Amino acid sequence: MSTLERIRSIDVVLTAGCNLACRYCYQNAKKTRTMTWATLRTSLNLILYSHPAEVNALFLGGEPLLEFPLIRRAVEYVEKKRAVDKRVKFIISTNGTLLTEEIIAFLEAHSFALQISFDGAAQNVRGVGTFVLLDRLLDRLHAERAEYLRRNVTICMTVTPATIIQLPESIDYFLEKGVPNISIGTIITAVPAWKIDRIDELDSLFDRVFESSLRHWRKTGKIPMLVFRNEFADLPHSKRKWPMCAIPQGNSLTVDVNGQTYGCPVLAGSYQKFAACGLRGRWAAMRMGSIHDPRFAERHAAFPQATRLTQMFDRKEDKYSSYGRCVDCRYVHLCSVCPGSIAHVPGNKDPNRVSDFCCAFNLISLKHRERFPGRWEPMDLRNGPAGAQALMERWRRMAEAAKSARRKEELH
Repeated sequence: MSTLERIRSIDVVLTAGCNLACRYCYQNAKKTRTMTWATLRTSLNLILYSHPAEVNALFLGGEPLLEFPLIRRAVEYVEKKRAVDKRVKFIISTNGTLLTEEIIAFLEAHSFALQISFDGAAQNVRGVGTFVLLDRLLDRLHAERAEYLRRNVTICMTVTPATIIQLPESIDYFLEKGVPNISIGTIITAVPAWKIDRIDELDSLFDRVFESSLRHWRKTGKIPMLVFRNEFADLPHSKRKWPMCAIPQGNSLTVDVNGQTYGCPVLAGSYQKFAACGLRGRWAAMRMGSIHDPRFAERHAAFPQATRLTQMFDRKEDKYSSYGRCVDCRYVHLCSVCPGSIAHVPGNKDPNRVSDFCCAFNLISLKHRERFPGRWEPMDLRNGPAGAQALMERWRRMAEAAKSARRKEELH
């Protein structure tokens, strides 16, 4: 079987342009270029004729809604061509400012998963005046399309060292608005403003987020924060080879506006300039060329090995930050630091050097995820600070026991 026949997800960059200019966006060189129908159709054919019964089509930009007619045409094409037993899930990631009633009705009719980039109290960093637009959008969705909001809409926040101070306020706002799904990610570009001792500040801010989320859960039985949703995870086991992300599997493909192909949107070249650093050449080695190239299938088959050679996308146990070695971290098997951030660490030439800010955010968010009721129903949490402290102490002892067991295993 060809590696292309195993593709489960296609990410299409419909345009390298955007109607906003978010200061922290990794897309730092946007252009007004649009994907041709020939390229989009070829991209969609990859999932239409791949073997998996369930596949994803993700529409990206820039701002993909600048090319809404192209989205409509793509959906009509997929629904006409797909096999009866093939399920295609449509996804769109948008800044939300162009969501008209017509577009929302179309997305709902075709069961789109709608990802809206909205930073809450820090939204003006994305675009001055856009908070009011998105605030009204949430009100409309809640009043007119409540079921679609609950089942298909996710608010995607991006936090930076400058905006983490507003994180609790933002979460409180989204909870009050009845947002059902809240995802938080970190900036992946260079963050020289981050000081490693600010992790204590971040911990304190997450304490407030945790308390708000816990109150909301007790009142409604719902957990909008995705990071708190998963059940309590087991302690790290003795397995040593943890992947950084799923890119090396080659099951997902990003097609840029010009038909160039990559393993992930953060690698696409149409809308960004990569900082000059010792790792830039490793990014170039992963490019698979044009989707129209007769040798494309061959290049796609070679992609997993190309990612391994960069040393950024696997062997999480070799990674480290100023907070320590990943292999010693309690959360190494859960960590979701984007490997792309490694290439953005200022002056970095080491493929194992992880961004301190990304590391700190994962450490703290996963620490508080452990505290949240999950597989275990920790009644200690409902007994106030003393009960919570007892629970954390119990987890600390378990972590120490696990670390001791690992050390003994290494000695033998």
